[in-house]
Amino acid sequence: MQDANEKPPLQQISKLKIVLIFTSAYFVAEIIGSLLTGSLALIADAGHMLTDVGGLALSLFAINFTRRKPTPHRTYGFYRMEILASLANSVALILLSIYIFYEGYRHLFTPPEIQSIPMTIIGGVGLVVNIISMKSLGNHSHGTSEHDHHQEENLNIKGARLEVLSDTIGAVGVIVTGVIIFTTKFYLADAIFSIGLAIFILPRTWALMKKSINILMEGVPVGIDYEDVKNAILGVKGVTGLFDLHIWSITTGMNALSAHVVVIDQSRAQSILKEITGILENRFRITRSTLQIETYH
Repeated sequence: MQDANEKPPLQQISKLKIVLIFTSAYFVAEIIGSLLTGSLALIADAGHMLTDVGGLALSLFAINFTRRKPTPHRTYGFYRMEILASLANSVALILLSIYIFYEGYRHLFTPPEIQSIPMTIIGGVGLVVNIISMKSLGNHSHGTSEHDHHQEENLNIKGARLEVLSDTIGAVGVIVTGVIIFTTKFYLADAIFSIGLAIFILPRTWALMKKSINILMEGVPVGIDYEDVKNAILGVKGVTGLFDLHIWSITTGMNALSAHVVVIDQSRAQSILKEITGILENRFRITRSTLQIETYH
């Protein structure tokens, strides 16, 4: 289990901060550029960038709050702040996607004149920014089984690299759209690309929202089957019953479980507890478990 006092490597935090600064700066540039050029594609790509800015910020947020100690009033610490921020980000992006669909549909019938040269330049700047960000993240080493928090941190870096890669694709799309408009005056390309990018954003946002709501509702974590966990515990020799089994997530990647385990032979209670805890950690990645031994069904 990760100790809240253990600090993640400063190098990793620095990498994420650098990428967040670059991505945020380009996001602002796209918003300003969309107002100056009238390009809906830039607004759509800015929405795409916002998902990535939010994801990077949440990664840093999670790392920093992991280092904070729980308090008498926040006995689990501040992990749920990450989920609340994620939910707020999802709602904002869904509203933005609806706006892009509306504007895109309107522009299909009355396409406005787009200043393609500034649009293409902004897309080129975005491509350069994303290449720099990918090089800043670079390659990373894999976590070790001895320190689970290193594995989580490396997953944060991996996720950030995937976000930057998707940003790069979006920047290339803006460039291609700008070139098409400049060479052919086909202004519908702006609306078509915008709607396509909104379609790309929505499934990611919807998945993020569902995950956030599931955690806040204390549902069984994605990837863990309730019946599998139940049968695994009942399959331990010496366990004769199980009730009040609850499985939930405190935050992303931090799964918890509580249950009453019926053991008739009390002399084996500690060895059975140890075996169940090992199964939960190694097979199901449930690192926080509270098990109450009972002598009745």
